[in-house]
Amino acid sequence: MKYCWFVVVALFFTGCTFQNVSLSGTASGMDGGTINIVDLSGKNVFGTNITSGKFEIKQQQLPASGYYTFSIMSGQFPRDYEIYLEPGSYIITIPKNEGSYLNIKTTSKTQNKLSAYYNFEDSVMYKYRQEKDMWLAKLNNPNMKFLPDAEAHEIITKVESTRNREHGLHIAIMDMFIKKYPKNDIVPHIITDMDYQNDPYPYYVLYNKLTPSVKNSDEGKQVGRMLQQLIKQTDAREDSIKRIPQPVTR
Repeated sequence: MKYCWFVVVALFFTGCTFQNVSLSGTASGMDGGTINIVDLSGKNVFGTNITSGKFEIKQQQLPASGYYTFSIMSGQFPRDYEIYLEPGSYIITIPKNEGSYLNIKTTSKTQNKLSAYYNFEDSVMYKYRQEKDMWLAKLNNPNMKFLPDAEAHEIITKVESTRNREHGLHIAIMDMFIKKYPKNDIVPHIITDMDYQNDPYPYYVLYNKLTPSVKNSDEGKQVGRMLQQLIKQTDAREDSIKRIPQPVTR
């Protein structure tokens, strides 16, 4: 009887460990900072401090597998990254460049697909982000208020221009990613992170380039339904505007 009891206890703790997640890694130059894992509702699930350039969140029971925010507070503003957590181990290197994605080693297939997309995005957006950061730095420079009006206006115009280009770049990057990795089914999820509600057409074009297997995934079906509904609503609005009688000019 004692043997059976020990077997049950062992299985219980093994099961608990199996449902656990652990995160550790390096955060060079961020001593004294904090790391929090935040769920979709905005609740902090786990947290730890950065000490001697390292951090560790030891075996913790994961509430549910899914997407979380890996939030770093080391400086004036937090740095937030999307990650997918499921039971297992995550070894993470936080990049010095704030615009680059985390370097994550894990057996999670979904996280590896997510990393593949964000790393691809980083490689394409690198020069753009350098330009954007350069103009933002000039805009936020305390000496900005002492510049001649023409020079200050040029900086403001450049900042606005880089911001306007970002939407188009994201569309182009997703298009390139689909062509290069047609079997990666992370794209429907990436679309949900974009501003597809205000401009559904380009995302619907991208969606139709996905393979049938990706479209028929759970998230693929959900995104497809949302985009189709948005297209219908947009078309209906445009039709109603066309029907409004125009004023007669004499």
